[in-house]
Amino acid sequence: MSRSENGTLYVVSTPIGNLKDISFRALDVLGGVNCIVCEDTRVTLKLLNRYTIKKPLLSYHSKSRDSVVKSIEKLILSGKDVALVTDSGTPGVSDPGSKLISKLLHLGIDIVPVPGPSAAHTALVASGFSFAEYTFFGFLSSKQTRRRRKLQELRDSKTVFIFYESPHRVLGFLNDAVEIFGDVNILVAKEMTKKYERYYRGSSSDVAEELKSDGVRGEYTIVIDNRAKA
Repeated sequence: MSRSENGTLYVVSTPIGNLKDISFRALDVLGGVNCIVCEDTRVTLKLLNRYTIKKPLLSYHSKSRDSVVKSIEKLILSGKDVALVTDSGTPGVSDPGSKLISKLLHLGIDIVPVPGPSAAHTALVASGFSFAEYTFFGFLSSKQTRRRRKLQELRDSKTVFIFYESPHRVLGFLNDAVEIFGDVNILVAKEMTKKYERYYRGSSSDVAEELKSDGVRGEYTIVIDNRAKA
């Protein structure tokens, strides 16, 4: 599969929930590489077992030591092909994989993306907002002061924003958004493509109240239309 004496790093997008959302090409690559680098081996094993793919797994995450990166470098420089996946979606997007990709690029290693699911784009098209441009931020700081400061910086920017948020912080995020942006139209997507998938649409204050009433569980993607008041 490699295009040089070195191996190749394939950056493979995987489902954000529903395991059927894997591409034929992604399965071909995962089945053909020598090793798969992933965040949580238990999560990746569920996908591989579903499609009867058996490959050595190497865990790489935000707290991985430099020795893990060196092991990956050694594999590829010895001619082995490696696939990089994240727990869900596209590696490198609000994900430590971006640092690994950057380091390997500096070594002259071929990086081949295998596109596929993305939570940001899935939520964006589900929002129904008309847009020619948008800005993606991923996860803001877990510190409320820093989060509010960032949102205040964005207050006068008339565009569409996309954020990721955890169940522990989503209500705090929405409360800050209502206070700083005012009542604008938003979409909050919960557990997309999974069993308890749900989309909350409307004014930011109404969505915040509805979400609070329902209870927060799962991962959230938030799309804010800051171009006009709701």
